[in-house]
Amino acid sequence: MVANSSLSRNLLLALLLVAGGVLFICIFLNVPLELPLAGLAGLGLVLYVGAKFPEWFLVAALFAPQWKTFWIFKTLDKAMDLTLAMLLCLTAGLIWRVLFQMGRSNSANFRKIFFGQGNQILALLLFAAIVTASYAYTSAPNYGGSKLTRFLSIGILLFIAPFFLILTEEHLRRFARAFVGLAAVTAVQLIYTLEYGTQDPTVDITRIGAGWLLGMAAILVLFYPLVPSRRGQAVLYISVLPLCIAGLVASAARGPVVALAAAVLTGSITWLRQGRLRARTAFVLFVIFSVGVGGAYLALRQANLDKYTAKTNEFATLASGGSSSGSAGERLDYYRATLAAIPDHPLLGGGVGSWSRFYYGNDLRNYPHNLFLEIAFEEGLLGLAVFLTFLLLVAGSILRMLRESRSHFLALGLMVLYCLLVSLFSGDLDDNRVLFLWTGVALAVCRTIRLHLKASPFLGRPLRRPAALQSLPAWPPAYAGGVTPTRHFSPKRGRAWREKFVS
Repeated sequence: MVANSSLSRNLLLALLLVAGGVLFICIFLNVPLELPLAGLAGLGLVLYVGAKFPEWFLVAALFAPQWKTFWIFKTLDKAMDLTLAMLLCLTAGLIWRVLFQMGRSNSANFRKIFFGQGNQILALLLFAAIVTASYAYTSAPNYGGSKLTRFLSIGILLFIAPFFLILTEEHLRRFARAFVGLAAVTAVQLIYTLEYGTQDPTVDITRIGAGWLLGMAAILVLFYPLVPSRRGQAVLYISVLPLCIAGLVASAARGPVVALAAAVLTGSITWLRQGRLRARTAFVLFVIFSVGVGGAYLALRQANLDKYTAKTNEFATLASGGSSSGSAGERLDYYRATLAAIPDHPLLGGGVGSWSRFYYGNDLRNYPHNLFLEIAFEEGLLGLAVFLTFLLLVAGSILRMLRESRSHFLALGLMVLYCLLVSLFSGDLDDNRVLFLWTGVALAVCRTIRLHLKASPFLGRPLRRPAALQSLPAWPPAYAGGVTPTRHFSPKRGRAWREKFVS
C-alpha cells in the first residue's frame, strides 16, 4: 500500500509539472489561456474518473455511438471519435486499476481475478482464434478486416474489463446507476428529436442501437435494486421506467421490444415461483409496462404517423403469416438465403465478412442480421459450435450464481438473455459487443460469489483472498432486501450460514 501511495504521489507531481510547463509555454508564447486551461481541466476530470470510477467509462463507451450525432457533441466527434476516446479512457482506467490498485498482486492472485471462469474465457478466446483464422480465406478482406479488428479490440476489451472493474456489489451498482442515468438522457434526446426534429418522410427514424440500450436500462430498473430503499425503487418504477419505455418506442426498433417482453416475462415468472414477487404487484407492473408502451406509441405516432403505421402494419402482416417488402421482410429473405448457402462450406465457413460478398456481391458492411446465422456462414459449424459452447458455459455459471444468491442478480441473467434475443434480429459480430460486455459483467459477479463461498468455513478450509480483493466487503451483507446466499445445506448449517451473512 505504501508503494502504491508513493506511485500515486509521484504521478500527481508529474502531472502538476506537465500542467505548469504547458501554462509557462502558453504565457511565454502569448497564447490565450482559455483553451489550455479547459484542456487541463478536462484531463484532470478524466484522470479523476479513471482512478475513482473507471466503470463509468465502460458505460460511456456503450453510449458514445448514440450521442456522437447529437448537436452538442458533433464538434467534439469531428476532432476525435467519441467512441474511440471513451475506449482509450476505459483502457487507461483499466491500466490504473491493474498497476496501481492491484500492483502488489502476484500471478496467483491475478488468476483468482478469473477464479472459476477459466473455461468460459478459453472458449471465447478459441472462438476469437477461429474468427481470426477465417480472415485468411475470406472473400471480403476490407469489411472482414474491419469487423475482425473491432471484435478483437472492442469486444474482447468489453468482456475482460468487468473482471477488473466490477469487484464489489458497490462497483456493480455504480455501473448500473450510470447505465440507467445515461439511458434516461438518451431517451429524452430520442423523444425530443422525434417530436421536434425533421418531418421528412424519407428520413429513417429507426435507432436500433439506442433501442438496445434502453431495453437494458428497463431490465435494470425492474430487476436490480439500484437504490437501497423500496421507496426509492418505487420512484424509479414511476419515473425512469416509463421514460425508458417511451424512448424505446421512439427508437422504432421492434427487435428490442420483443426481446424486452420475453426477458421481463421470464424474470417475472422466476420471481413469482420463488415468492419474491406477488401476483398483485406483477399485475400492476404489467399494467404500467403495457400502458407505457401503448401510451408512448400513441403519443409519438402523431409526430411520424406514416413511419410508425408502416412499421406496425409490417409487423402485424408477418405475425399473421403474410409477406412484406419492409425491413423485417428483407431479413426473412436474408435468413432463407443464408440457411440455403451454409451447406456450401459447412465446416469452416466462407471467412469473416464474406456474407456481404455472397449476398450483395460487394466488400461493404452488410450482414444477415442474425448473429448465429452470420457465424455459421462465415466461421462454419466449427465456429458456431465453439460459440454455443461459450454460451452454454456462461449459462451454467449464471444459473449457479442465481441459485447461490437466491436470484438477487437475476438482472444479469436476463441481460444476457436479452442480448441473445436481440442478436437474432439485428447487428453483426461487432454490433453485438453488448453481449460480450454483459457476459463479462455476469461472470465477474459469478467469480466474486464463488470466491466468498470458497472462503466459507462450511465449504472447507478458507481460501486466502487475493490482494486485489482483500479490501472488498463481503457481498452478502450488501444485498438489498435482506437477500442472502443460500445453498443446499443441512438445516443446522443453513441457520449458521444465515447468521453469518445477515447484517
